[in-house]
Amino acid sequence: MQRRTQQAGSRSAMGPVASAAALLVLLGHATASPADSWKACSYNDRPISCRDSHSPDGTLRITWKDGQAMTYRLVKEGFPISTLRDSLGGIWQREILVQGNAVFSNSANGNRIVVPLR
Repeated sequence: MQRRTQQAGSRSAMGPVASAAALLVLLGHATASPADSWKACSYNDRPISCRDSHSPDGTLRITWKDGQAMTYRLVKEGFPISTLRDSLGGIWQREILVQGNAVFSNSANGNRIVVPLR
């Protein structure tokens, strides 16, 4: 990004509010990731790309690069650990780690999913 200096006494073409809004738009484009980007997830410690989407009601959907997908519904909200039920009836514990990554564990079958924050 190029820095522009202003001479004393001259007026900017944009007002302070417009300048702030333009800066927020630029920063948003610099930090936003595309909605269709894949994350470096893992299933039972095997790397596989995934996408996750969250709903306001606590529902989570994980779509795997191989085409599989699963929906998880919130059973018991908590932090850092919540309980979810998958669409097949399995119970999962979701732990949010300090850096924002999520680890899902199913104690009934030993499966483990890791979904990074980014």
